[in-house]
Amino acid sequence: MSGPYEREAIRPHVVGRFADMLLAVEGHPAMLFYLDNIDSIGPNSIAGINRTRGLNENIAREILELHTLGVRSGYTQDDVISFAKCSPDGPCCHRANNPEHGGEFSFNPRLHEPGAQKVIGKLYEDETVEQGRAVLRGSAAHPATATYLATKLGRYFIADTLRLRC
Repeated sequence: MSGPYEREAIRPHVVGRFADMLLAVEGHPAMLFYLDNIDSIGPNSIAGINRTRGLNENIAREILELHTLGVRSGYTQDDVISFAKCSPDGPCCHRANNPEHGGEFSFNPRLHEPGAQKVIGKLYEDETVEQGRAVLRGSAAHPATATYLATKLGRYFIADTLRLRC
């Protein structure tokens, strides 16, 4: 899945806005599958009440720690849990069920945690797929994200410059 992931989610946004790339990357089936988010169900959703599967925090923690804010930037475990409740849900469409849309992300409201979620001090009330997208946009715009990304990019630039000199 890495080929389509790079081609569909990363390359189109390399010279664009970070928030656009973040939305494309985090909603791509490769990321959802890799971090086991395809099995995540909101605990109080219709499906969560009727099934034994539950919430998976992997994608929320990955986004906050590695893709946006960085470690020790002020978010809490409660932020991770709230973000997981409104992050992109649900299984990807399976090719056997729908060959025209096989492998694409699909939002299923029966799996989505109902209610508003508070993430990093901000309340996100929308209960649709837009709730998770709004949290992603908010994380992308957070001042800690700019600091984290600039620091990471600076390290790569310095490392590459030193490698060229050696």
